[in-house]
Amino acid sequence: MKTNFYPGKYIHRLTLYLFLNSDKKSDTLHPFKANITLMKSFRDSVVYSFKSLLFRTGFKRHFLHTYPYNFFPSHLAFFCECLDKTQNVPGSIVEVGCSLGQTTIYLNTHMHFNGIEKPYICIDTFSGFTREDISYEVDNRQKDKKELDAAFTINSKKWFDETIRSHEQYGTKRVTSYEADVNKFDFKNITPSISFALIDVDLYLPVKSGLEKIYPLMSKGGIIVVDDCNRDHKLWDGAYKAYMEFIQARNLPEKIILGKLGIIEM
Repeated sequence: MKTNFYPGKYIHRLTLYLFLNSDKKSDTLHPFKANITLMKSFRDSVVYSFKSLLFRTGFKRHFLHTYPYNFFPSHLAFFCECLDKTQNVPGSIVEVGCSLGQTTIYLNTHMHFNGIEKPYICIDTFSGFTREDISYEVDNRQKDKKELDAAFTINSKKWFDETIRSHEQYGTKRVTSYEADVNKFDFKNITPSISFALIDVDLYLPVKSGLEKIYPLMSKGGIIVVDDCNRDHKLWDGAYKAYMEFIQARNLPEKIILGKLGIIEM
C-alpha cells in the first residue's frame, strides 16, 4: 500500500526540537547546535546567492513579493463581512471557481481566527474554461477565442490541494475540492444547504448554471456573490448578463457593489 511518508520532514522536526530543547543554561555552544547553526548559515548563503543571481535576470519577478489576489482588498473585506454575517446561518460555504486557491486560503484564515466552523466546498475545472463555454462566448457573444483558450489553464487539482494542505494551521482542513464543470455538477450530492456562495467563473453559461443550482439550496439569511458583474468588461461581461437575467426572472433586487460584485441576499 502506498503511503505518504517523507523522512526529510521528520528529520527536520527532530533536529529543530533538539536544537530548541537542548541545555539553554550552558554558555558553551553544544557541538550539535554548532552543526545546526553552520548548516543554517550555509543554507542561507546558498539561497541568498541564488536569489542574487536570479535578480540579474528576468526571473526575479518569481521570487519578489507580488500581490497574489484576483480581488481588490475591498472585495476581500466584503467577503469576510459576508462570512461574519452568515456565521449563524446553516449551510456550507461554496466557492465556484477557486483558481490557485489564494482567495480560499484568505477566507479560511479569516474563518480560523474568527471561530467560523463550516464545511468549505470548492469547485473548479482546474484546467480553464470548457470547450462548450468558450464556443458559446465566441459564437453568441463575439469573444476572442484565443484569449479564452489561454485563461486559467496553468493549474491542476493536485497543486490546489497541496496549496490548501500547506496552510492547515489556518483551518484549511475544512476545505474539500471537486474537479468539475459547474454546468454538470450536482450540488445536492455534497451539501443539503448553503449559507454563503462565491461564484467566480466569469462566463455566461457557468455563471447561469451556478446560480440556478445554488439558489434553491440557499438558507434563509444566506448570501450569494457573483464576481465580474461589469457590463463593460471586454471578456467577462457574460457574468453580468447571467446575473441580470437571473434576478429579473425572479423579481429580485439588483445590487452590484464595489464595481463588479453582484449580490443576492436570501
